[in-house]
Amino acid sequence: MIKNRLGKAFVVAAICSSAVMADTVIYPDYSLIGIEGGMTSVNSDVDTPTSSDSVNKTVQNIGIKIGAESYNYRIFLTANYYTNPDSSYDYMGTYGGELDYLLNVSSKVNLYLGVNAGIANMKFKAPNETTKRLISNPYYGADAGLNFHASKLIDLEFGARLMMLDATNRKNDVTYTFNNFITAYASIIFKYEMH
Repeated sequence: MIKNRLGKAFVVAAICSSAVMADTVIYPDYSLIGIEGGMTSVNSDVDTPTSSDSVNKTVQNIGIKIGAESYNYRIFLTANYYTNPDSSYDYMGTYGGELDYLLNVSSKVNLYLGVNAGIANMKFKAPNETTKRLISNPYYGADAGLNFHASKLIDLEFGARLMMLDATNRKNDVTYTFNNFITAYASIIFKYEMH
């Protein structure tokens, strides 16, 4: 009998506490779809048996990001395509995720700071080689920028992103190591209210 009363009391307490906890769960306020364009500096090292050289290539990028925003947080799934830095590249792309924290500077502007992670993919042919080289390695990094509220459902942002990677391809005693991508970009983000 005491066990039954304790069991019922436990069930009632569990139901009440779960109802209270449900009120504190953070639900997304907006669905987000963004289009991005920018300029990216790709940093790499080329090592041969007789020399070592650092190479910086500047490429354009275009991307899409899909996510959600709630309170001061937003999360994105991202994909970016980079224009060929020269004719030796078949493609260069990244896909991954970003998590940003929004600091309210004013009612019209947010400063955001975030982290990112994902995979970088490249296919290219080195000079004097007949076969292609492939890179598919993880990256991680940070991003920051300003987010302007053009309207209730449209944001414009200007930011910078650092993606660090240690992607190495060694063939015929020649090693290519890609170190980082540094991107300056602008985005338009469309916001859809969630109910």
